Amino acid sequence: MTTAKIALRTASALFLLGLSLLLLSQTHQLVPSVQGSTRTIHLVGYYPTGWNNSNPTITVQQGDSVTIDLSSGDAAPHQFLLDLDSDGVNDQSNCPPNSSPTDDPCSMIFSGSGTTSLTFTVNSAGSFTYYCTIHHPYMTGTFIVQGPGFSMVSTPSSLTIVQGSSSTSTITLSSERGFTGTVSLTSTAPPGGPTAIVSPMSINVSPGPPTTATLTVSTTPSTPFGSYAVTINGASGSTTNMTTVSVTVVIPGFSIASSPSSLGVIQGVSSNSSTITLASLNGFSGTITLGSTVSQSGLSLSFSPGSVTISSGGVGTSILTVSTSTTPPGFYTATTSGMSGSTTNTTTVNISVTIPDFSIRTSLPTLSITQGSTATTTITLTSLSGFSGTLTLTGSVSQPGPTVTFSPASVTLPSGGIVKSNMTISAAGRTYQVATGSYPVTVTVTNGTLTHSTTVEVNVGSVPSGLPLTLLVGAGVAIVAAAGITIYLVRRRAARSPQP
Repeated sequence: MTTAKIALRTASALFLLGLSLLLLSQTHQLVPSVQGSTRTIHLVGYYPTGWNNSNPTITVQQGDSVTIDLSSGDAAPHQFLLDLDSDGVNDQSNCPPNSSPTDDPCSMIFSGSGTTSLTFTVNSAGSFTYYCTIHHPYMTGTFIVQGPGFSMVSTPSSLTIVQGSSSTSTITLSSERGFTGTVSLTSTAPPGGPTAIVSPMSINVSPGPPTTATLTVSTTPSTPFGSYAVTINGASGSTTNMTTVSVTVVIPGFSIASSPSSLGVIQGVSSNSSTITLASLNGFSGTITLGSTVSQSGLSLSFSPGSVTISSGGVGTSILTVSTSTTPPGFYTATTSGMSGSTTNTTTVNISVTIPDFSIRTSLPTLSITQGSTATTTITLTSLSGFSGTLTLTGSVSQPGPTVTFSPASVTLPSGGIVKSNMTISAAGRTYQVATGSYPVTVTVTNGTLTHSTTVEVNVGSVPSGLPLTLLVGAGVAIVAAAGITIYLVRRRAARSPQP
């Protein structure tokens, strides 16, 4: 083949290439084509509020055929320009009648009720700016072209890991907008925290069912507890995505609780107990030693057993017994602690200490009697806090007045029981009659040094008629005698009458 023929063929090829470029539409065909769809977008120009009064962000897919219908909402002239080559709005040489197949998409100037449209294909992915060449910067918006890519999702998106153990999360990758390619995966964890490994480190993604990788997060017994964020990055050329997994590192431990959490004990008489329950947390297993402190001396606390061994996920119990002999009455707090190595936990029990005692109550707090008469009320004695013993009852009057007697004057009160005694008040009459008036009578009940008292108000009144008591008695006797004689005479007369 001669040199002339080679030159001729080369010139012919160059001519055909140039001709094909001239015949290409305004679609930036120098970028590999991506299959897309048809999109129609409506924009109305308003100055100064912007396109559609808000300059909306427009999002399309790479390879889409986009038609933008344009009109003027304010009757002013407008011109649409999409800056794909980032040379700014000032490069208006791209607009008609100067536009060429490689220029930025630019419309005719329109105004009034006129409309126009602009159709182009977007083959370059990225974020671009669209303008009104006449009213920028007021009429400026963002035009996003999304290229093929992939999504990344972690399931679960959060992990709780016990120190010294590991856990996994599934990373799911799905093709978006026809993406096909190999995605390289890497994982990043904060320094000093857990370690993270993703497997496999390279994965093929294509349209259709998603593909998965496994993220393994591991800790050591010394990994600090707390919260961490593990990042998983995917990259295929310039296309990237990421997802995160929240990781919480916890320490094995145990819980401790008391039931009941409040106890009552009687000084020197009784004891009481509470169940201490210990439960494994975060895989803890081991022996827990129990101890206690109390806010008042004299309270005796003991555990049975004194140490409890629990397995991972298990539960154990111990009985706390509380007793006292000399602790003053009152309210106290006992703190129970469980210890296993450096792990400690506590619970509290509220303790109420009481002493054996009794109460006194009268059935009638007030009595009213007349001179020369008596009245009775009942004294009720009740055991409190396990009291038992012999009680002696006495009564006293603050000034000479009625006399007080009890029946019985001494009673034995059993623990938890109730006993009664009758108190009789007598007001003398005749020569040494008690003066009328009000007399507080103090009822005192004692058992050794333990004493309680109550008061009964006694009101002494005079005889209602005002006559001496002897005259009243004599008149009564005379009336009874006269009635008896009358009845006798009537019966005798009836006996003597002849029978018909």
